[in-house]
Amino acid sequence: MPSSLTPELVFDLSLGDIFSVRIAGNVASHKVLGSMEYSCAVAGAKLILVMGHTSCGAVNAAVDLICSSRTAAEATGCVNLDSLVTEIQQLVELGTCKRGGTWKPEEKAAYSNEVSRRNVLRTMRMITERSSTQANLVQSGKLMIVGALYDIQTGMVSFFQTPNSSCPPLSIPTVEAV
Repeated sequence: MPSSLTPELVFDLSLGDIFSVRIAGNVASHKVLGSMEYSCAVAGAKLILVMGHTSCGAVNAAVDLICSSRTAAEATGCVNLDSLVTEIQQLVELGTCKRGGTWKPEEKAAYSNEVSRRNVLRTMRMITERSSTQANLVQSGKLMIVGALYDIQTGMVSFFQTPNSSCPPLSIPTVEAV
């Protein structure tokens, strides 16, 4: 779930209906994985929804920084931001970079939104690759992992899966957030 969105509002839920772990850029850090492990293995959550969003600041920063060959620390003075940004930058193809502000705004937005989608798919994969607890729950059928992208302009949530997803193909249509 994007750090800037409240999942209870997006899905019309009450406080306490879900465990929510939010981090800029949806990266699967050890602390995030620990929170997920607790919510699934101990508290019994059955579904992990990895939800990114369009116009994501962390993704935009990752694209801008890699294309300018700068680190987050150099650009912002934030010394801990590089660990988050470098996770996302693994999805940026350097050949697509346009230097010196030559991106057309709609071109950059479309590319960054595609990186956001790829980032959700990568994070879905990282959850089971970096957590044997989650991998075992998925393998035993006790946990499903699903991805989604929230469009901040339309309020629509698009659900998607990888070919080797942990649950049967979704037949859920895109839904409008409340």
